[in-house]
Amino acid sequence: MREGSHAKSHSPLRTGFAVGALASLLGFGAGPASAQFGYTLPKDDFVWNWGRGGEDAANRGFEDFEVRGGEQGFNCELTGKVGLSGRMSQNDIKALEDQLRARLDFIYAAATYMRELEQQHLIDWARLACDKYEAAPSTEEEKAEREAKAKEKMQREIDRRRERQHQ
Repeated sequence: MREGSHAKSHSPLRTGFAVGALASLLGFGAGPASAQFGYTLPKDDFVWNWGRGGEDAANRGFEDFEVRGGEQGFNCELTGKVGLSGRMSQNDIKALEDQLRARLDFIYAAATYMRELEQQHLIDWARLACDKYEAAPSTEEEKAEREAKAKEKMQREIDRRRERQHQ
């Protein structure tokens, strides 16, 4: 490369952070979290916060990232704002979101990553809000209706197969 020409370069700190952080997440594996790591989640809805300001931080401004995921019957939303240091690029943030979306152990991965980002002072705040998913209780009438529909569908499939055999 000629002297005086400028190639687009990435900060070694930023690149090192992104590679290290994503590698650490990948290193945890993607199996069912409770079996793999032996941790227990709360039984009901919960909210965990990281960074400065505690619970009120999430109300102070627009978030830089938002990821939805779930684990063990919880539907969760992770939101957060990166720190003012500017050490996380938009690509770093997108990589974080993509990586977390792919995780089967979403809550564990989100908590681990946010703890790491908090320790490195890379986030201003982050909030993980999880709601326990509970299916609406079925009445006997609803159960009977579902069973009848399933039987009808099964009978149509049997009839269709018989029709094919006779052609």
